[in-house]
Amino acid sequence: MSKSDEQKLKEIKAFRDKANMLASIHSKLSDKYEYWYTILSSFLLIVSTVLLGLTFISDTFVQNSIGMTPNALKWSLGLTAILNFCGVLLLSQWGFQQKAIEHRQAVNFYFRIVNEIRQWIDSGIVITEDMIKEIRSEYAKADNIPKISDSQFLKLKQWHIQKVAISRELEISPFESIKSIRKRLGHQQPKSDV
Repeated sequence: MSKSDEQKLKEIKAFRDKANMLASIHSKLSDKYEYWYTILSSFLLIVSTVLLGLTFISDTFVQNSIGMTPNALKWSLGLTAILNFCGVLLLSQWGFQQKAIEHRQAVNFYFRIVNEIRQWIDSGIVITEDMIKEIRSEYAKADNIPKISDSQFLKLKQWHIQKVAISRELEISPFESIKSIRKRLGHQQPKSDV
């Protein structure tokens, strides 16, 4: 393999690693938004159901059971209903479900790139300049992919790198706990280039 071929292979592997990292990051963001959507929408649904159920309870029963006057109960129910409605509005404004879907689409986009490069490398074909251009043009199509804010990116990159390191260690020691591996890797000193 010539030096030029080695350089092209190195470049295409860098594209693969970058796409793999971005797919992993978008997957984590998709899971996060889906989680918050599920938690908040479930909570709001439970509150709505309780409010609906309480409207069928007689004022006398409430006063005898918990000592709350009918007026206090009506005020409590009314304020809770208003807050619940505000919660529904906020949930739709935040768009957690839509964000989860968009990040999942980004995962599919980057995994398609990863799989294409993986097939090239596994087949053993010589990487050409046209193949590199093709991957660059694929990356250029990422305009409609949700952006990752600078404040999130480095933390998510660190999470991805740690995930990869733990995954490698699991292949060597499959019965060791992830917590133990994380602790062991966290105590290792970084290798210096000197």
